[in-house]
Amino acid sequence: IEGAVVAAGSLRVEGEVKGKITAEREVTLSPQGRVEANIQAGSIVLAGQVKGNLAAKGDVSLPADSRLDGHIRAHNVDVGGVVKGNIVGRGRVALGPRARVEGDVSSTTLAIAQGAVFIGSSNMDEETPK
Repeated sequence: IEGAVVAAGSLRVEGEVKGKITAEREVTLSPQGRVEANIQAGSIVLAGQVKGNLAAKGDVSLPADSRLDGHIRAHNVDVGGVVKGNIVGRGRVALGPRARVEGDVSSTTLAIAQGAVFIGSSNMDEETPK
């Protein structure tokens, strides 16, 4: 699909999308999914590869084999794969044992599991990051 994809509910992507994705609820990307688009949704679960920025009112989750080239802005962020970009979490940001983050992280709580790679700086504040 090329262009803007808008969903009033949830959306699952199993193929390729280039453009922009907007959904009121959850956007899920299957492991086979490839996206070159900014994604804005209630929550986002990415198991495939994305080039673009993510913005979620709720949580963003990237399982172990996922890859994101772009920034994340969400409430809580769980990274198990690769992120090349900055992460802004209003709540918790957690990097799993296979995570690799190359960028800055701003959040109220940061958890880094043994084995994770974090190249960047961390800004933790009691105030919600803007």
